[in-house]
Amino acid sequence: MERPLGLASFDRQRRSVHALTVAVAVVVFWFGYFGSVAAVYGTVSVLAPEASIAEQRVGGIVGSVFVWTYFALAFVRGYGGPVLDAVVYPFAIVALAPFSGRWLLFGPDISGLFSRFVGWVVVEPLLTTLLAVVPGIGTFVAVLSIWGAAIGDADRRDWERRHLPAEFYDEFVARDRDGEE
Repeated sequence: MERPLGLASFDRQRRSVHALTVAVAVVVFWFGYFGSVAAVYGTVSVLAPEASIAEQRVGGIVGSVFVWTYFALAFVRGYGGPVLDAVVYPFAIVALAPFSGRWLLFGPDISGLFSRFVGWVVVEPLLTTLLAVVPGIGTFVAVLSIWGAAIGDADRRDWERRHLPAEFYDEFVARDRDGEE
């Protein structure tokens, strides 16, 4: 089975650099997540119980904006992957890093977790994640729009040839250009 074109990393990127890009993204998310909660509530200990939904939403929104901004800048620099930076990595981090970060700091709150995920309450964690994802995606699009407007067509084409995997470039970029001309 072949890997989908969008899940390939950028060209000329070592695996260690790719892994480091993702590891730093998790730290960036936690910095925004815990930092915003500490700034708004005065302490991160308000996140200790699993039922601290309002605090998790505040941290999730800021952490999401931080991580999607980070991945937009990584995209511009050619680190990560074209689809991985835009969707896969930031979404996975926003969905999973809050749990792991809280559990690393305070230990698991199993009873609180069961109370959040039993019955109709399953909707709440999905809503909290969705509330965090939307501003992050908006930030990603804004940063890339500003970057795209700041560079010229020749520079953008050069960036595409230099950073995009050859198969991805041929399938999505070159074919679209052939249709334009």
